[in-house]
Amino acid sequence: MNKKVQKHVIKRRISRLSAGVAMILSVCMLSGSFFVSAHEDTDNTETVYKYYTSIEIQHGDTLWDIAESTMTSEYDSVQEYVEVLKAMNNLESGDIQAGQYLMIAYNDTEFLQ
Repeated sequence: MNKKVQKHVIKRRISRLSAGVAMILSVCMLSGSFFVSAHEDTDNTETVYKYYTSIEIQHGDTLWDIAESTMTSEYDSVQEYVEVLKAMNNLESGDIQAGQYLMIAYNDTEFLQ
């Protein structure tokens, strides 16, 4: 191969390499903008933390009433949450007595340490 042909081949390879690098950078920039947009969407929502506390059962309380007043948004029904409370507290039935303590879950947007 003469020098003129070699220079032409080298120029063509450099041109192809530059085009390839430009295409890869374009794809990376487009992908990066999608990832940034996904991050921006999640930053607008508040983080909700789940905590547990113990409450003392008062005279006249029922498990259903406690579930109704303490149920968090991830449960679809009071009945579902009653079952969760029974499982959390190792209760075989829904019978509770005044003076007993019941573990309940609650949500808060504040992170407690």
